[in-house]
Amino acid sequence: MSVQKVNVLVPPLRDMSPGAAWLVTAASWLFVAVERIGSRLAASLEASRARQAADRAARYDARSRMELMALARRYESTQPEFAKDLYAAARSDRQI
Repeated sequence: MSVQKVNVLVPPLRDMSPGAAWLVTAASWLFVAVERIGSRLAASLEASRARQAADRAARYDARSRMELMALARRYESTQPEFAKDLYAAARSDRQI
């Protein structure tokens, strides 16, 4: 079996034009930026939800204390001992 040398002509690879290179670079930068913005947006939304939940809990606690104080004022003239207990409960910082 004989070995032959075969020459195949292949056109040389062309260099990328500057406009195309800029476009590819801009597109890759855009994809990376969108990914970063998306992760930051998710973190920002999660932090906002946590702040809203904490604010809601604080408002609920304040409203409960105000209702206890109003109830204590209502019973102050008829049942002073019960009113004292309600005042103490409203001023208590313990979580039940």
